[in-house]
Amino acid sequence: MIRINLLPYRAARSKENIRKQISIFLLSFVLFIVLLGVFNIYLNSQKNKLSDNLDQLKKEVALYEAQARQVEEIKKKLDTLNKQIEVVNQLKDYREKPPKLLAKMTEMVVPGRMQLTRLTSDDASLALQGMALDNETVAVFMLRLERSALFSAVNLTSSQQVNKYNVDMKQFLITCIKMPAAASVGPPKTAETPK
Repeated sequence: MIRINLLPYRAARSKENIRKQISIFLLSFVLFIVLLGVFNIYLNSQKNKLSDNLDQLKKEVALYEAQARQVEEIKKKLDTLNKQIEVVNQLKDYREKPPKLLAKMTEMVVPGRMQLTRLTSDDASLALQGMALDNETVAVFMLRLERSALFSAVNLTSSQQVNKYNVDMKQFLITCIKMPAAASVGPPKTAETPK
C-alpha cells in the first residue's frame, strides 16, 4: 500500500491561513488609519467652517452692538426732549392758571358790596383776604366759592369788624382747598346777591 504524507500540506495550509490573517489584519489597520485620516480632514473642514461662521457672527454682533448703542443714545435724547416738552407744557399751564383764577374770582365777587385785597395761591390751596360790607356778603361769596367746583373745602379763617373810610366793614380771610384739575372744569355756579 502506498502511503502519502499529508503533514507538509497541512503545515503549508496553516502558514497560508496565518498569512491571510496577518494580511487581513494589516489591511484592516491600514483601512482604519485611512478612515481616521479622512475623518480628521472632515472634522478640520467642519472646524474651519464653524470658525468662519463664528468670525462672521462676531462681526455682526459688533455691528448690532454699535446700532444698539445708537438706539440707546436716540432713546436718551428722545426722553430728554419729552421731558423738555413736558416742562414747556407745565410752564404754559402755570402761565395760564393765574389769569384764569383771577377771572373766575371776579365772577364770584359780590359787586358793589365787597372787594378782595389779597389773593395767595399755591398748588393745593388758595387764601383770599378782603373787605365786605356785612357778614351776609361774606357768606354769599363763600357759597359761590363752594358751588364753583373749583374748591373742595371753603373755610372762613377770620372775620373782624374794621372801620375804614368812616364805614363799618368786615375784614375776612377765607382759605380754600383746590380741587384736582379734572374736576375744576366748567363754569362756576352763581349764588344770589343780597339786597
